[in-house]
Amino acid sequence: MGRAGGAAQLLEMLERGATAPPGTDGSARVPAQRRPQHRSDALDDGSEGSDAAADDGDPRADDAGPAPAAGGATSGVVVLPETGAAAVAGPARATAVLTRPGAGAPDEASVSRSQRVRVLALVSAAGLVAAAWSGASFRLADRVPEGTTVAGVAIGGLDREAAVQLLARTLEPRLDSPLAVRLDAPGQDGRTTTVDPGVAQLHLDAPATVSRAIGPAGLPTTLWHQLRGRGAVAPVLEGTDADLAAALDRAAVALDVPAVEGSVSFTSGQPVAVAPVPGTGLDRDAATALVRRAWLAAPGEPGGQRPLPLPAHTVQPKATVDAVDAALQTQARPAVSAPLAVEVAGRTVVLTPAQVVPALSVVLDGPALRLHVDGAALADAVATADPATRTAAQDARVDTSGAAPVVVPAVAGSEPDPASLAHAAAAALVATGDARTARATTRSVAPDLSTEAVTAMGVTALLGQVVSPLTADPARTQDVTAAARALDGALLGPGQSLDVGARTGAPSAEAGWVPATVVVDGRATSSLAAGTTQVASAVHAAAYAAGLQVDSRTAPVSWNPRDPAGLDAVVGAGTPLVVSQPAVDGDPKGALLRAEVVDGALRVQVWGAPDRQVSLSTSPASDVRPAPQLSDPSPQCVGQPGQDGFTTTVTRTTAPRAGTGRTGAPVTDEVTTTYAPRAAVTCTAPGGGTSTGVPLALD
Repeated sequence: MGRAGGAAQLLEMLERGATAPPGTDGSARVPAQRRPQHRSDALDDGSEGSDAAADDGDPRADDAGPAPAAGGATSGVVVLPETGAAAVAGPARATAVLTRPGAGAPDEASVSRSQRVRVLALVSAAGLVAAAWSGASFRLADRVPEGTTVAGVAIGGLDREAAVQLLARTLEPRLDSPLAVRLDAPGQDGRTTTVDPGVAQLHLDAPATVSRAIGPAGLPTTLWHQLRGRGAVAPVLEGTDADLAAALDRAAVALDVPAVEGSVSFTSGQPVAVAPVPGTGLDRDAATALVRRAWLAAPGEPGGQRPLPLPAHTVQPKATVDAVDAALQTQARPAVSAPLAVEVAGRTVVLTPAQVVPALSVVLDGPALRLHVDGAALADAVATADPATRTAAQDARVDTSGAAPVVVPAVAGSEPDPASLAHAAAAALVATGDARTARATTRSVAPDLSTEAVTAMGVTALLGQVVSPLTADPARTQDVTAAARALDGALLGPGQSLDVGARTGAPSAEAGWVPATVVVDGRATSSLAAGTTQVASAVHAAAYAAGLQVDSRTAPVSWNPRDPAGLDAVVGAGTPLVVSQPAVDGDPKGALLRAEVVDGALRVQVWGAPDRQVSLSTSPASDVRPAPQLSDPSPQCVGQPGQDGFTTTVTRTTAPRAGTGRTGAPVTDEVTTTYAPRAAVTCTAPGGGTSTGVPLALD
């Protein structure tokens, strides 16, 4: 309804109220009894004397008070027609018009005109006020009140769109930056961290913030703020409490100071009580609400301090000082008061307190503490004291010493059962006399490689072999033998790899290596790793010929005629050699590496399933570079033959073997190697240089 329609309705309501007789509210009027207008009517009622007196201006009528005029306002009793019942009349809505006795009644038309004038004046004034109010509200609906700030950003006087853009441009980057916080607890000022905005997921609702600053249209408070100014307004942030709580949980890792539970320490060999210490933790619920309010707070505003202090609470330890003392007196001290006897696998082992202590600790059990025995650690102590209490498991393997490979079955081992030993020892350690004996059972120890797994590998055929002759130097032969012994028997399941350098380990006297003489740049040099290049070259060549995958290989700088051209390799700390058995979905096939020194030569074999056929071809040497010729007059000279430099490529084709059930197209791969020339050295010193009596190898 418009303003004009509203004014008309108000006028109509006031008019109805002004003309309502006494005792009515204008909506349900009760007709008042009219006076008789003719004498004959009065005579018929038998009240002529009284009526006449009233009509003729009898003074007694004045004593009774004036009669209510039409439209008058009094409070009194009205006699209803016919029934004669009395009804209490309420105050009328219009001003009462009183007359003196004998005076004529006022003109009803003049009274109505006067009332209409007053009503119209009131309605007009209300309309003017409403129009002014509506106009002001409309003009100010998209303007931010003067003096308004949001998180320190002044937006007063701006229109709605400009204020939204300013807040988004200024405040959104703050929400993308970590919030520095600290734990507000005595002595913990240094525990600071940041709240990750990526986890908190808070976002500014700039339009809603500006709407909050302007206020709802038409309310008195909104117009008041527009006229007098607004002040600071809180920003509207979107984001769930769950995300913000998750961000605070991460921050709490750096802020929380965990309580130190009371315990008993065996570090010194004797039990010592460790007193409990209360901790301090972040109050998650209070901090969540505080961070939401304060993240965008400007310096000087509430919550604008950085790092932001977050509320904390005390975290009490679960075990009291009395609980710690009880555990010390009744459990820890008795546990180390005497030796412990262990009966397992038909043998009795007596352990001293010093041998038992590494397996002991005191742990929380609700609000109390109890003695804890590490069964595995105690089983190790028992096996160390008596190795016969533990039998190592033996993996299944493939024996190729005969005419055909044979699978040697795995053998399970046995050891004291850690769980049984821990349970028995926990009771025995707090007892005295003969009761300090722990009786434990044993458990079976399964091998890492079962008989079934090795059998499924199908290692029955020789797939690749390299035989490399050795020199006559016994020391060098011993080093090659040590390396071959370390590699022999390596079994690769599907997808498993063999790191040659890691398996052989660093050359050492403990592993059977001895110093041997090798030639380096025309000089005789003692080395503990003689023959490693020969071994690595034989392994790489045999694996490549067997169809294994080569994961890492480094070729020598120059070629040695004893090694396969294009398939040789070096091995060392920075030059790994790694080969692996290809993995085929659902195929359990594997490969076995054999390495041994026989008949003055190193023999390396790769055995596996006869399910693939491999062929190799080596290209002729290309890019040949002649070996330089050098003369060395030094007495330390060791003559060596030269070797031309060249490039060669070895191509391998692998195809499924017919009749094995394997399918697929042949696969071709190749490896290209470029060698540098090696100089030929001629010794020109008297006597021909150094002579050791045996031919010297290059490595």
